[in-house]
Amino acid sequence: MRLLSLDLSKASTGWCYWDGETDRPRYGHWRLGSEYTTDGGVFAKLHQCLSELRMMARFDWIYFEEPIHPANLSGATNIHAIRLATGLSSHAESFGHAMGCRTKAINVGLWRKAFIGEDIARQTSADARKRAKALGKKVSARDQLKALTMERCRQLGMAPRKDDEGDAIGILTYALQLNHIMPPWLANETLRPMFGSATA
Repeated sequence: MRLLSLDLSKASTGWCYWDGETDRPRYGHWRLGSEYTTDGGVFAKLHQCLSELRMMARFDWIYFEEPIHPANLSGATNIHAIRLATGLSSHAESFGHAMGCRTKAINVGLWRKAFIGEDIARQTSADARKRAKALGKKVSARDQLKALTMERCRQLGMAPRKDDEGDAIGILTYALQLNHIMPPWLANETLRPMFGSATA
């Protein structure tokens, strides 16, 4: 089972690949466009990047994070953000279909809790809600959750350069567990300091 996971974004799409034969997955990120790139150009760039990667890594599964829910968006860019996020996931799925790969969308809350720990994820979100109530405005736990994901990657012996790469590692790890496969980076895990120091 050869898996590819994607954390889809125009500015930086994180990817992670594992062929079942190495102790660690390979990972990286792609810039799909700038502020001047049309949505069509972004989708075409995603197809190009996936094609180039598949020439080297013959993945047969593609897992990607579900598009942003409209309730989590705000401001004047709502419609465009929804269109772009949905378009990216649709194009990843269409690429998988064309290449004979199986595809599956993964909920961010599910993979994040499984990767960094459900208690830590819940507490981080609860802290954000408390701050929001105290300040009287919306406060997101997103940045803190991404920092925790990066910390977890480092504890598992990986060094993602960007949080998009870290998220792709988390998605891949969760996808393997969904398929009842214990990845080596979890199976070989040894005693480590208590996780969650990034919350301090």
